[in-house]
Amino acid sequence: MKPSPETHESPAWQNGRYMAGGFTLIELMVVVTIFAIIAMVAVPRLSRLFSSRSENMSFLTKYIAKTHDDAFLNARIDFLAIHLHKGETDMDAKDPAGEIFARRNAVSVLNMKEGVYVDSPRALLQPYEFPDSFRIEEVVLRTGEVISEGNVVIPFYPQGYSDNAILHVVTNDDERWSVRIRKHFRDPEVVHEWVQ
Repeated sequence: MKPSPETHESPAWQNGRYMAGGFTLIELMVVVTIFAIIAMVAVPRLSRLFSSRSENMSFLTKYIAKTHDDAFLNARIDFLAIHLHKGETDMDAKDPAGEIFARRNAVSVLNMKEGVYVDSPRALLQPYEFPDSFRIEEVVLRTGEVISEGNVVIPFYPQGYSDNAILHVVTNDDERWSVRIRKHFRDPEVVHEWVQ
């Protein structure tokens, strides 16, 4: 049987128009535009979220190293004060004004002046408060004691060493990190997850 002239036309052509099952150029452009707008909004927020964690962790480790250097170079004992996220209402006798130990979720370097803690005069060692997305939850001392409220003071000696301690940090409400201050090392070690 001989095919009729209508059957020679491709089924995609009907009434002189091409009827493919794809998308038109306009539809594709609209979808690409929507994805571009979503990317413009979401990507900076995500990068801030991740860079915030890494920036704060980097700041903390550098701050600890600077404390080590300052004690060694100036031949004095520097005290690294870890102000935990959870506060404590007790005032320390060595902080009569209560300003230093009222800080929360922060670090500062203290010196002893006439039996009283004072903030370090060095510009690089000024107190620093972390955002709530980066919480210093607890400190594990070399004795194994865990401090989860208030303040912990770790001495850095002019001979180039400090006491061992581990800082437990929570970032973005669910990531756990440990920052190990090791006695004879300048730079602390950062470990994902909490270690004892």
